[in-house]
Amino acid sequence: MQRCEITGKGITFGNQISHSHRVTGRIWRPNLQTTKIVINGVVVKVKVCTKTLKSLKAANEVEVMQILKANADNLSPRLQKVLSK
Repeated sequence: MQRCEITGKGITFGNQISHSHRVTGRIWRPNLQTTKIVINGVVVKVKVCTKTLKSLKAANEVEVMQILKANADNLSPRLQKVLSK
C-alpha cells in the first residue's frame, strides 16, 4: 500500500463523474518519492510524499528531527525504531 513514511498520507477514495453523470469509483495515490535522510547520524532511505520532501529539502538536520517528532504518531515502524535509538 502506498503511504508516506513520515506523514502517513495514503490512498484517497472517491468518485469519477462523467459528462453524462455516470459515477464510477476511483482512487488518488500520493506522489511518493524515495529519498535519503539522516536520523541520529544514520542514513535512512524513506518514501515520502512530495509536500513532505519539499519541507525536508528546505530544513537542516535539527529541523528534520523536529518534523519527525511532530509526526511521531504517523511514522512508519521502521522510522520509529531508528528514531528511538
